[in-house]
Amino acid sequence: MFVEKIVHTIKKYGMLSEGDTIIAGVSGGLDSIVLLHILDGFVRDEGGQLIVAHLHHGLRGEEADRDETFVAERAKKLGLVYRCRKAELSSRVKETRENLQAAARDERYRFFESVREEFNGDKIALGHNADDQAETVLMRIVRGCGIKGLAGIPPVRSNIVRPLIETRRSEIAAFAASKGISYVEDSSNK
Repeated sequence: MFVEKIVHTIKKYGMLSEGDTIIAGVSGGLDSIVLLHILDGFVRDEGGQLIVAHLHHGLRGEEADRDETFVAERAKKLGLVYRCRKAELSSRVKETRENLQAAARDERYRFFESVREEFNGDKIALGHNADDQAETVLMRIVRGCGIKGLAGIPPVRSNIVRPLIETRRSEIAAFAASKGISYVEDSSNK
C-alpha cells in the first residue's frame, strides 16, 4: 500500500515518466533512503536510469564521513551510479555571513543540478515529506509571510520532484522498518 501511495503521488503530479533519468538527492537519512528504494523499483519497472547524488557538507566531521560512506555503499549495492561532492560551507558562511542552512540548501541544489546536467537528466528527486511540508508552512506563518508563502513546498518545481510530499514521516519509518531498510541518523536533526 505504501509504494502504491507514492506511485499515485508521482502520477498525480506528473513527476516522472517512463525512461526518465532521475537524480536522487540522498543524504543517507530515513526519507532519502526510502525514496531511493522506491525510485529504484520505479526505474526497474518503467525503464530509465537512477543516479545517486550525495553532498558532503563538510560540517559534521566523522558523522558526515559516515553518511557519505553509507550512501556510496548503498548505491553500489543497488548497482547505481554515484556522485559525491564535498563542500566547505563553514568557510563560505564565515566569508559571506549568510545563513548556514540557506547556504547548505543552495549548495545541494547547485550540486544536484550539476549532476543532472552531467547525465542529461530529466528530474531531480528529493525526499521532502508531508511533515516537512507542515513545518515549512508553520515557519512561514510564524515569520509573517504573505498568502504566497503559505503554499509550502511544491510537489513539482521545474525539474525538481518530491514523491514523498504527501506521505507522513511515520509512514516512511514504518515502511523502512517493515522492509529492514537501514539509514543513518543526523545528530544535528535531533
